[in-house]
Amino acid sequence: MTQANHVFIITLSIIALGFLLKKYGFVKEEEGKIISKFLMHTTFPALMLVSMVRVELTPSLFLLPLFCIGFCSLMLTIAWFWFGNYSNELRGVLTMGAGTANVGLFGFPIIEGLFGKEALVYAVMYDIGNTIIAFGIVYPLGSYIASSGAQAVDWRMILKRVFSLPPFLAMFVGLTINLLNIPVPKLMMDGLDVLASANKSLVLLLMGLYLSFALDKNKLKAISKVLAIRYVVGFAAVAALYFLLPADSQMRSVLIVCVLLPIGLTILPFSDEMNFDSRIAGTLLNISLLISFGLMWGVVVVLGLR
Repeated sequence: MTQANHVFIITLSIIALGFLLKKYGFVKEEEGKIISKFLMHTTFPALMLVSMVRVELTPSLFLLPLFCIGFCSLMLTIAWFWFGNYSNELRGVLTMGAGTANVGLFGFPIIEGLFGKEALVYAVMYDIGNTIIAFGIVYPLGSYIASSGAQAVDWRMILKRVFSLPPFLAMFVGLTINLLNIPVPKLMMDGLDVLASANKSLVLLLMGLYLSFALDKNKLKAISKVLAIRYVVGFAAVAALYFLLPADSQMRSVLIVCVLLPIGLTILPFSDEMNFDSRIAGTLLNISLLISFGLMWGVVVVLGLR
């Protein structure tokens, strides 16, 4: 069994365990919000911080957020025009669904398993761009659609929200420590390592808790258009990355996985806040999770990424 098959089978097994725990009543889906909040304030920031502290920073790394912003902006632009004739409620959730990826909760555990902890720095840098897109473009875009273009965007509120996110703060602190070469006590780093190592299994269990096979069949045609945007543009990016970047580049492998990631979980709270259809948001999340999982597995095996 290849390393890739090994990683994806274990990943699928842990997600399935989370789903079965919910299905048979051992854990409720609502309790997943507690686990999610725990992750966002402990294991996830710890993982971000230790990854940024230990990485050898090079100028090329700072191109990754820009690549992510450009990639997501292209999909958002297509969605903006393609869904222009839909009702605001439907247009908002579909457009937002085209814009972000589930890098931290879904991508990090798989990338760590496939390529090792040292590869997480590429995912972290990509996720910086993803975070900027989510709160700097997708959120105000959704607010604009929800208000029929009448509402001014509150940039101060958006910036405050971005900079108060524990994982974002951890990224910033870790990057500062690295750039200024600030010594960190070994005991502190060992403690952070323990927290960071717990992130992978907890995240995959959480994905299983959120997994649902209830589909809004009346909106499947509209949903299929969002998925078409994401995966057509995603595979175009895969081809460009595969042929343009060096074959022995681990950054190439990580980016190929990142452009095939499922829709970001932020679409759910955003849709709730803006009174869009949350059922469509949930359907988008679940279908994209299953499709992305299969596509990523296939691409990693067929292309022999390592």
